[in-house]
Amino acid sequence: MLAETDHFMSYLEYEKNASPKTIEEYNRDLIQLYRFLLGDFDSEKGSGHEYDTTVTIINDDIPVGSIQKQDLVAFIEFSYDRGLSKRSIARRIATIKSFFRFLYNRDIVAHNPAHTLTFPRLDKKVPRFLHANQFDRILEFDIKSFIDCRDRAMIEVFYSTGARVSELAGADINDIDFENGTLRVTGKGSKERMVFLTDDCIQWIQRYLKDRNNKFGEMTAPLFVNNNGRRLTVRGISFILEGRARATGLLGRVSPHVLRHSFATELLNRGADIRAVQEMLGHKNLSTTQIYTHTTKERLKRVYNQFHPHAGGENE
Repeated sequence: MLAETDHFMSYLEYEKNASPKTIEEYNRDLIQLYRFLLGDFDSEKGSGHEYDTTVTIINDDIPVGSIQKQDLVAFIEFSYDRGLSKRSIARRIATIKSFFRFLYNRDIVAHNPAHTLTFPRLDKKVPRFLHANQFDRILEFDIKSFIDCRDRAMIEVFYSTGARVSELAGADINDIDFENGTLRVTGKGSKERMVFLTDDCIQWIQRYLKDRNNKFGEMTAPLFVNNNGRRLTVRGISFILEGRARATGLLGRVSPHVLRHSFATELLNRGADIRAVQEMLGHKNLSTTQIYTHTTKERLKRVYNQFHPHAGGENE
């Protein structure tokens, strides 16, 4: 199983162009499955249970062809016994199904034991977002240094574009079209798209670039850099944003993804077409964008109160 797992990881990286985080999660799930099937889970919570597995073990490895559906079901039961959330278990099942589908399609196994595995029913998770006045609070810091100017420009770009943190970390200066107010970003699957910059956002970027040129000289590659002139990483950008949000006293973690949620929420609340929002976010499927439609209830309630004759609105 170990060799097949490595083969699958290479497939994800070089053929599917999966992100490092996705590859890491898939690999971790498959290693957990491997350890479970070996019986090597003494340190795991719930290790006192006995599970019905039928796999063959040869030289501390498991021939993938010996893995049956009941072995996979036992692993899922084990995951429940450990107290994993439904969402984590669903991710494990997705990993297993992808792995064995890959093996079956490549004729590495004669049958796909994961084909009929079913996912747990997930509770809908409402994305956290900031209201406009909460976002404005994050911007209420004095601009006294290059770092302050950079942070202001960076946060403005997040809220203006709805870009992913990885997209912003990978952006270069020449990706900006100041005349048309756009930024070219590279999203999942190396797909490029244009996102839009507000006039205020453009002004802050230009001010930041002027300060940066004064500090480091002319630079043409990374859009956002650290105090040493090197490209900011995803982790670095997240750390900066969370620190700025904490300084305002906002409760809860304000990650770059929260600003992405806020971008989508505000557009939908103001009547934007959901397919346009889908395109701006770079979502492949409309269903992914639809998680934000819960926020339109606020707008619909205002319309109802305004126009329904018995709702206390002005139109009668």
